[in-house]
Amino acid sequence: MRHVLLCAFLIACPILSSRAADMSSAYDRVVTKNELVCGIYAWAPYKELDPNTGEWKGFAVDIYRKAFATLDIKVIFKEVVLGNQVQDLNSGRIDAMCDDGPWILSAGKFVEYSNPAYIAITFPYVRIDEKRFKKRSDFNSPDVSFTGIDGDLSSDLAHRLFPAAKLLSAPSTTDISQLYLNVQTGKADIMIGDPASFSIYNKNNPGKLKALFTDRPIAMYKNVVSVKKGDAKMLGLVNQAIDNALALGIVDTILDDFDPQHKLLMRVRLPYGF
Repeated sequence: MRHVLLCAFLIACPILSSRAADMSSAYDRVVTKNELVCGIYAWAPYKELDPNTGEWKGFAVDIYRKAFATLDIKVIFKEVVLGNQVQDLNSGRIDAMCDDGPWILSAGKFVEYSNPAYIAITFPYVRIDEKRFKKRSDFNSPDVSFTGIDGDLSSDLAHRLFPAAKLLSAPSTTDISQLYLNVQTGKADIMIGDPASFSIYNKNNPGKLKALFTDRPIAMYKNVVSVKKGDAKMLGLVNQAIDNALALGIVDTILDDFDPQHKLLMRVRLPYGF
């Protein structure tokens, strides 16, 4: 009889353990509470933490908040350190990462990326009087220096595309405006940035920097929601939220309000129509 009970216990334990693990998954936490804890980090003007209210604001914040609202899910934003997305997803500290992307291209091995809500474009920014660079390959020289942030495309692209150049790397907690300032003050020659964040810097520091080779972005990045690797249920949920926001025109309305001339960001177009 003892052997029978022991066998039953040993059989039941993995089943119970599996069910408990499943119930503690990100998807089950979200659908049980109708709340999603989404990681976020400051990157003006996409997302900023209001020091007076403690609330997150910005056009990207509005997109994801309204996208998940179509599923009657409330988003609770939790600040993370840039580059710690994978660790925070795996530990369960966050259910998903809002406005993420393959800022470090190799990160795609460790997370699942949703369908894009919109596309960010990037250009090389230099001082306004810079005349050395006639073509992009001129960047790839030991006499040229880039400035970038750890865990961000500004460092990853400089390293991958222009390995011969120097790279002045800043901690992942560095504000993006510091990179533009590094170029302006001569600490570096180039930074790879996006027109949306540059528009904020240029507004406060007009006529100091310029973008080069604007006929074609140096890279284009899908702005997405990332989830834990292999979490198909959670990925399906966030894809549905983004698809809803695109189909209902929510994303276009928010982006058109921020970027009415369609010069700072690329839109996602649905693959069907009349």
